[in-house]
Amino acid sequence: MQKKLVQSSLALTAAAALGLGSAFVASPAMADNAPQKLDVQNDAQVQKALSGLSGVNAYGKTDGKLNLGVEKKTDEIKDLEKKFHNINVVDGIKELKPYAKKDLVGGAGYLANSPAGNGVCSTGFSGWDGDGNPVVLTAGHCSKVIEDTGEINGDTKVGDTEKPSIAQANGGEGFQPSGIGTVGEWGYHSYGSGDLLEGPSDDWTEPKPTDIDFAVINVDKEKYNVKNGVTDWKSADSDDLSTSLATDIAQVGAHKETTVEKSGRTTGLTEGDVIPFEEYPFEYSNVGGRWVHGFGVTSPESDPFSQPGDSGGAVFQGDTAVGVISGGGPAADGSQFGWVADLDYSLEQSGVDFQVEKPGEETPEAPAAPEVKDQTIEPNGDVKGKAAAGAEVKLDWAPAEGTQAAKEGSETVKADEDGNFTVEGPEAAGDYDYTAVATVDGQESKPAEFQVTVEEEETETPAPAEREINVDPKEIVASDFVKEDKGVTVTVKGFDEGEKVTLEVASGPENVEGITLDETANENGAAAFSIYGTSEADPSVYLGKYDVNVTGANDTDEEKALAGSFNVVEDEDGNGGGGNDGGDDGSKDDDGNGDGGDGGSDLPRTGAELTGLAAGAGLLVVGGAAVVLTMRRNKKN
Repeated sequence: MQKKLVQSSLALTAAAALGLGSAFVASPAMADNAPQKLDVQNDAQVQKALSGLSGVNAYGKTDGKLNLGVEKKTDEIKDLEKKFHNINVVDGIKELKPYAKKDLVGGAGYLANSPAGNGVCSTGFSGWDGDGNPVVLTAGHCSKVIEDTGEINGDTKVGDTEKPSIAQANGGEGFQPSGIGTVGEWGYHSYGSGDLLEGPSDDWTEPKPTDIDFAVINVDKEKYNVKNGVTDWKSADSDDLSTSLATDIAQVGAHKETTVEKSGRTTGLTEGDVIPFEEYPFEYSNVGGRWVHGFGVTSPESDPFSQPGDSGGAVFQGDTAVGVISGGGPAADGSQFGWVADLDYSLEQSGVDFQVEKPGEETPEAPAAPEVKDQTIEPNGDVKGKAAAGAEVKLDWAPAEGTQAAKEGSETVKADEDGNFTVEGPEAAGDYDYTAVATVDGQESKPAEFQVTVEEEETETPAPAEREINVDPKEIVASDFVKEDKGVTVTVKGFDEGEKVTLEVASGPENVEGITLDETANENGAAAFSIYGTSEADPSVYLGKYDVNVTGANDTDEEKALAGSFNVVEDEDGNGGGGNDGGDDGSKDDDGNGDGGDGGSDLPRTGAELTGLAAGAGLLVVGGAAVVLTMRRNKKN
């Protein structure tokens, strides 16, 4: 069955790639006579309309239109546009150079020998025929001895593989045989099926379905083994390209309108963009004077998709083989244009049976991808997942954009009998992009992608100390109260370091005026106030109960002031001076807790006698801050 000529293509902007601007749909000039419609499905009508026409370098049919690509619109072309309203002519389309002509500079590594000289081409895809024999697919023009005139003068002979370490893809000059021996012999090979596209003639050379650029090498299995996959050229220095692959090939399929990759002996592993068919509506391109069915790829001039010597090289998307390099050259806008002979079409037209797996050999089933969810961990915390029991799980990670002071990494761990695996996570805080691949019996799973967020390490803030107040002693005789080295010490705890702490004598005997005093909490959150009287001549003026409140500058609305009290009593009513010398009554706080005077043990007792007040006044000194309680003398009966 003849395959429909219209093929879908991959994504890119052909207008930009080929410098054609908006000229893909040409508007026919007005003529005196109304333009006709050409029946593009009628070969006889097409043959008649295009008879004698020259300079056509691209050809395609779609939606009832005939698309022609020419380097320059001649008068003949212009007349054709006027005559038929459904002929679309695009100018700026040049004849492409085949990438292995006289001065062949090859593909992924084999020599093509001829009497005219030796060239180098690239291998496309390795595999097996229907009988299990090893084969390599490549470009058909590599099998031909092509004269300067474009005429074909017999077939080349397949030579040795090219030594990878000195290939141009690895920075060398190339053309040096590896010494392993002849790769094999040509099997099926075809480079166009029609006559050479020359100048004007009586007969228009219309493309045929069999115009393909495709060849098979029957590999000498005494010298070579074939291995499924496409090299990425990273192992070229070792002269063994099979040890580092860009991908395994799982199937042959139609190309998609997206990016595409290629591996060849001149430019190595490259990437380009397939030109969408609606932007470049051609199924055939003139490659070296012959029609070749395929699709176009564009790439920057500074990073070309393909170059001479890449002919026959593998063109693939993911694990799907889609074509081999046929030809190409610079585009009008300075970009690079390449033509790919589409592999699915070539195999259909040639009838070649190509297998990516050796017939009769069962390939172990690949394990399922690991099950790993996005997760948040502490620095160096556990990253966890699940895979096949006993699988080797390789995890790779890299910091996401914006993550600072983080490093990428890789580690392989073994899943336990239940399939669980754990690996230590990164230390630096931030987001990390992870992939996990499980390997069982040499078969790798598809990668699982997930994200790990490492939280900022929290500095543990110690719980605030419980606030306490200690009054020492709780009861003091008047004769001791007026001694500077005795008096009463009020000690508080549980404040912030450096916080202002305020003591207030909230109430006292009726002849005492209220006072306040500010102190600063030390590094332990403690502060102390030493209170004593200065009127040794009449200690009785201080007799009575005193209530004190202590607050902090950082107190919240819910926090209550610390409250305490002490009594100054007559000497004959006292207990000998209280707790300053270790008595029980002075070593307990208001709640009866027995930490007593410890709170002020590391805080000096302070106080100073103030003078200059009215004679007979009793002075109460608080701390060392010259704050005075003015006492009214008790009335005596």
